[in-house]
Amino acid sequence: MAEATMQPQPKPASPGFFRSIGNLWSRISPPLVPILAVITALIFTVPLMVITGGKGDIGRGLYIAGTAYASLIEGSIGLTINDIVSADDLRQALAFAAAQASTGDTLDRRDLRRLANNIGAVVELTPERARAFAAALAPFDDLDDETITAISESIEDIRAITPDMLRAMTPMIAELSELERSEVSDLVEPFRDPENATQEQLAAALAAAPSLSEMDTASALASLSVVSEYGTVRLGRLQERLALLEAANVALESQTATDLISIAALREGTTEARQAAETIALMDQAGVIDLTALQEQIEIIRAMYSNNLLTNEDVIQAVNTELEAVTQNNLIVRRPGNRLIVAPGGETFGIIYAASAEAVEAGTAGAITSGETGSEVATTDPEQAQTVEGTQRAKPSLVFLRLGGSALLFFPGNLETMLVRATPFIIAGLAVALGFKAGLFNIGAEGQLYAGGVLAVTVAILPGFEAIPWFIHLPLVIAAGILGGFLWGAIPGALKAYTGAHEVIVTIMLNYIAVLLVDWIIKSRNPLLLLDVNASTPRTPFIPDSARLPRMDAIPPWLIVAAGIVTAVYLLYTHRQQIARSWRAVVRPIVTGLTVILLGMFLWWITVGGALHIGFLIMLVAVWVVDWYLNRTTLGFELQTVGTNSDAARYSGMNVRRNIVLAMALSGAIAGLAGTIEITGVQYNMQPAFFAGLGFDAIAVALLARSNPRSMIASGLLWGALLAGAGLMQVRANISIDLVKIIQALIIMFVAADAIIRYLWRIPASAEKTAGVFIKGWGS
Repeated sequence: MAEATMQPQPKPASPGFFRSIGNLWSRISPPLVPILAVITALIFTVPLMVITGGKGDIGRGLYIAGTAYASLIEGSIGLTINDIVSADDLRQALAFAAAQASTGDTLDRRDLRRLANNIGAVVELTPERARAFAAALAPFDDLDDETITAISESIEDIRAITPDMLRAMTPMIAELSELERSEVSDLVEPFRDPENATQEQLAAALAAAPSLSEMDTASALASLSVVSEYGTVRLGRLQERLALLEAANVALESQTATDLISIAALREGTTEARQAAETIALMDQAGVIDLTALQEQIEIIRAMYSNNLLTNEDVIQAVNTELEAVTQNNLIVRRPGNRLIVAPGGETFGIIYAASAEAVEAGTAGAITSGETGSEVATTDPEQAQTVEGTQRAKPSLVFLRLGGSALLFFPGNLETMLVRATPFIIAGLAVALGFKAGLFNIGAEGQLYAGGVLAVTVAILPGFEAIPWFIHLPLVIAAGILGGFLWGAIPGALKAYTGAHEVIVTIMLNYIAVLLVDWIIKSRNPLLLLDVNASTPRTPFIPDSARLPRMDAIPPWLIVAAGIVTAVYLLYTHRQQIARSWRAVVRPIVTGLTVILLGMFLWWITVGGALHIGFLIMLVAVWVVDWYLNRTTLGFELQTVGTNSDAARYSGMNVRRNIVLAMALSGAIAGLAGTIEITGVQYNMQPAFFAGLGFDAIAVALLARSNPRSMIASGLLWGALLAGAGLMQVRANISIDLVKIIQALIIMFVAADAIIRYLWRIPASAEKTAGVFIKGWGS
């Protein structure tokens, strides 16, 4: 007997493996709490979309959530993935065209809108109802739509009267029809309430309509009551329509009669039902199952005609002879709303530019893209493109990259908008974080924004200052804004240090004072202070060009390259001793210099709408300065020591009062810088309630960043992304824009109550919590 062979059994996973994974997660997860808080907030928001948008339908709710978050990403950073149109994607439309051709009918391009509407009507009715309507209309093929509609509208009245009574009343109706309407009305009016009719009135009716004598008294009274309600003309028509129903063998209580009543309730009655019936018949013939997909494909074909990709006026011929070549020779990307982005030649990668007016007029643009607001002629040739305002640089609309059957799209204008929105949040978040580091809750960033902004705009519009060169005027304006915030922030600092007044209460009150004071300064006419009397709404005059922040694309590329080289050289010099010990130390300075060049050129390139300004660079400098101040200077060390333990700081000889005042003043100065940048880089004027909510959002940004200046960039960018993408999310997913506020609130809740995140994601307590809480400062 042959010896049985033993098969090796798989070894169970070693407990040590899972222990290693757990240990790794324990080491890397604590710093990820803010990121996990964002992810958790996004996940927690999905059930809200299922309930509100999906109406409890989980599948539809998840689809809405996916659409909402995809739109949020596209609206903020400009990235999205859309399907590429191929001939296979239009196979239902091809089958439908073949079915249309088999009927002998032609389909003109102008009929596509009507066809799409008809398909949409079937989708709205549901195919089952459309087929039921077709069956209900079949017995009346020899009648016109108006007659069928009249029959449908009469069925309920015939049911109420009953067919038997209508037939019995035929002689009486004929007799009464010979009288004048007024006579008939006077004759039957007493019988609206038959019980109150007198014998004399009944005798008069019998005299006018002798056929009533053939009925018993109850039937006669009932017949006269029906005449009083409907009238002889209407009853005559009901008798005619009853005859038509009986001729078509349609029983009043049948499903066909019920479907006819439903047809009468349609907006366009029988015409709409007949169109739906014809459309569903063609769909069944073509074997179409997904009507929504068919409608979208018809809309794509319409868009192809609009973009001159299809030229034959006969749609059936165009689909059969041109469509295959069009999809093969062009990269056609389908956007939401069945808009198309077209790049000729079917390149894998490329940039599409907004075409110049000359190229549009000459017809040499070569590509067409349909945006969210309509069609826009574009080109892949930079020579045929529009130039960015004030420059000779081609204006890019989007970048595309083919990924199999999809395309990755990047809209630089969306990212530009997001960076502009995020910049003031990052700077204002720095202001709040600086207070947190000193153990102070500066809730007054809002008022400090106003104080800095109003002083900045005052210096900007002072008479005679517009003649000052920009390199003098602009720094003066920025310095004024910083000074305004510094002074306004020093007030609660001094009150806290010398009187013990709580900074939260004081800064809240100062917020009201600042907002209302600026409101009065701008609106005041007697005395006239900052109001622009020629403006339709209360605001200051526009600041001159010399006080405006230059746009990023105004920086010459050679200057960006020079900045990167200078950065690399400086770092090489400061790290010369490390380089002398190991040549590998040269890598970091060179990489940093290259990063400066690449980042600068990228920011320069995405400035396509003239919105991104050098305030973004000022923000980066502010982040570096605050980080350097806190971690590399004696004053910064003292400030954090006071925030950690003021008693220990006092015993070590540090001036606690001075540090409290300094911390609040510097916090206010940074907030004033945020307000100044918003005025000099975005709005160019100041209005009442100008920064509504910005200072309070800065608290959330600082909490999300854990008061870390470097993390403030990511935190502020997230906040700006949520705001920048909210509008597109609302349009695409058809959900309330308030959903973004819910996401923001959940993020802050999870960051503040991080025990929830630690429990959900199994994150161990941080070192300072296991060793005992030592830090007292807010947000630390």
